[in-house]
Amino acid sequence: MYKSILRYFITVTLISMIITLGLSFALISSSMLSNTEKEMGYSVRLISHSIDYQGNLVQQIEELAPFAYSDQTRISIIDKNGKVLADTYKSLIAENHLHREEVQEALHHKDHYGYAIRKSDTTRERMLYVAYFNGNQVVRLSMPYHSVFEYASVIAPAILFSAIISFAISFIMSRKLARNVTKPLDELVDALNNMTDDFRFELKEYDYEEVETITSTLENLTHRLRKSMRETAFERNKQDEIISQMREGFVLLDENGCILTINKAARKILGSLEEKQSFIDHVTHHELLDALKSQEKHLHVEIPIGDSYYRCYISNLPFGKALFFVDITMAHNATKMREDFFSSVSHELKTPITSIRGYTELLSAGVITDEGKQKEVLNKILDQVRNMSNLINDILMLSRLDSRDLIVEEVPLHIKTTIENVLENYDASIIKKNIHVHTDLEDVIYIGNDQQLQTLISNLVSNAVKYNKENGDLNISLHEDNDHMVLVVADTGIGIPSGDQSRVFERFYRVDKGRSRALGGTGLGLAIVKHIVSYYDGSIQLRSQLDVGTQITISLPMKKAA
Repeated sequence: MYKSILRYFITVTLISMIITLGLSFALISSSMLSNTEKEMGYSVRLISHSIDYQGNLVQQIEELAPFAYSDQTRISIIDKNGKVLADTYKSLIAENHLHREEVQEALHHKDHYGYAIRKSDTTRERMLYVAYFNGNQVVRLSMPYHSVFEYASVIAPAILFSAIISFAISFIMSRKLARNVTKPLDELVDALNNMTDDFRFELKEYDYEEVETITSTLENLTHRLRKSMRETAFERNKQDEIISQMREGFVLLDENGCILTINKAARKILGSLEEKQSFIDHVTHHELLDALKSQEKHLHVEIPIGDSYYRCYISNLPFGKALFFVDITMAHNATKMREDFFSSVSHELKTPITSIRGYTELLSAGVITDEGKQKEVLNKILDQVRNMSNLINDILMLSRLDSRDLIVEEVPLHIKTTIENVLENYDASIIKKNIHVHTDLEDVIYIGNDQQLQTLISNLVSNAVKYNKENGDLNISLHEDNDHMVLVVADTGIGIPSGDQSRVFERFYRVDKGRSRALGGTGLGLAIVKHIVSYYDGSIQLRSQLDVGTQITISLPMKKAA
């Protein structure tokens, strides 16, 4: 900038000097011409008064010529009619000079002087003419004149010297001015280059109002910039915190597939990935790879990762892609469970319906005519209807427990009494198998729903009786431990194989399907027990050994009366 300003000022100075020198030269030349004309006018008038017009004119002007304006001065005497009476250049000039410009001006001008600059027809040179009319004759002086350059030799040295001095002074002043103008700007640049990370810098005070305006504007700009950076950093930190705390996995990729951002949840799902790594190189799921190659703006794929299922939502952005992983394991398992459930329900209902239809067709066709046989068939139909009713009730109970849409009334219950009532309901089966019942029951008061807890205890006791051995034992204990009600039901029955123990709480799962159906089981008893325990936020434990027996322990947290 310093060089530009200096170059600009020097250019302006040179142009100004050239114009000034030209005008000065023209004015000085004009002034010198005017002075020359006046001096020649004095000379021509003096010569006019020095001549004796009755004597020899040629001789007189020859004698006066050395005393004229200059050595090259030509003296002419012309009468009023334009006839040249005498001339120092030529002794005889026949050409009439009446219509010469200077002659006409001298004859008719009030001061009797005439001036002209033109090419002489006699000498063929450009001449300066000064004529004086004395009343009878016109005395004229002339000398060679080469326009303003006539005085160049006189004027040029002075003008050139003045130009050099002026240019030197202008150059020094221009440098000083350029330095004074650019110095604040250079200091501003240095201050900006040395600013801190939070855009702070030190500025001096300057005498120039324009520079002060710039510094004030810069300070306001950096202040707004710091404020904007703080707001941006706050928003970025807030976004990073939100992304890092999300349970869903989030990955942001650039256009080359490199990771820009990845949160902790995504690392747990995908493994130990870091920013700037290539995401595509670490992906092994072809469904996800195909989706990443797609140009659709929004799409999603479902992929299994380990024991879980995830739905990955992919959004194509101008600078890359955003991936959002949502755990759908529960929904996936619920869907699978529903499919299995409906399959099992249809299978469980098919058997009794087939039996009922077969027996009904036999009765309607009149195949069975014996009344005893007919009564026996009707009893079998009634048993199948009862089994179907129990199955449907159990299914409805499970459905309501799943959706937690049961509106239950919870009241303080004497669980000891509930257990005793349930045992009374199974007296016939207990006596039939000669099962020895042993109870150790504390009088625990639990706040809950009578029907739910009675169903829970009934299903446990039912299984303990059904799958017990002849002359076996049934042990039931109830006590309170660490604000929990603990119920233990143990039998000495057939037991459960270790491979099946993890699945006995699944719906419709039976260890021995043929025996279970023969005993009238629906396969939903322990599933209902598990759901009731879950409803009360309790826990359930199973211990079993083949041909030794099974023990189920239920622990439910105690509730305080409102």
